[in-house]
Amino acid sequence: MASVLEIWIFVAFLGFTLAAPLGPINAEVIKQALNKTVSEKLAWSLAILTGIGAMTGDFVVAFSALTLGGEILTDIFSNPVITFLLFSVNILILGFLGISALFSKPNPIEDRPITQKELLHPNHLRLARQYITGFSIVVTSPWSYLWWVSMGTLILFSDLNVPDPLFRLGIVIMFLSGVLIWQLFFTTLLGAIGRLPNPKLFVWVQRGTAIILFAFAALMVNEAIQSLLAIVNPD
Repeated sequence: MASVLEIWIFVAFLGFTLAAPLGPINAEVIKQALNKTVSEKLAWSLAILTGIGAMTGDFVVAFSALTLGGEILTDIFSNPVITFLLFSVNILILGFLGISALFSKPNPIEDRPITQKELLHPNHLRLARQYITGFSIVVTSPWSYLWWVSMGTLILFSDLNVPDPLFRLGIVIMFLSGVLIWQLFFTTLLGAIGRLPNPKLFVWVQRGTAIILFAFAALMVNEAIQSLLAIVNPD
């Protein structure tokens, strides 16, 4: 049997690689990290809290899969009413984020002096909002639950011979530690890119993240329509 350290390295690496592909969370992280209307410190904090909020959502979903079991969650999310409601909420969140990225006008903070209050006390409400945003994107997507029920349990548990539920929960935390490493690496890299003096770059990045968010919202719309059709015509 593999040692705890070997399992941790393996599972954390999975978390790192699975967190890297571009999706709604990474798009929002990019938007916040390259935000030129706030200080670099606040932009970095907003991006990190988006990722940590998403990680918290993943933990909640994974914990649900561990405690309720795959069959129960599958039954819950085979109910078209539940999937329709969740997809609808997710569409609203992604649509709002996409619109805010598309129509926000650059007003660089460098154009005015940063106050001592801004340096010492970042906008806590804004930080909390980004945490909630990351969390909400994950927990309102049925895809998150289905991933942990199917691929999540298959990848994390089938070959590791860890029947103890408490240790399985530890493996989820190990997995999320890899996601955290990715978030720290990605956000720090974006912060370095954000120091480049090219305002056009950030305009295009904003538009690009808006397109990504709209694309995922469109996928959610299709899923919501399928769920609605299943409600209207159950047979």
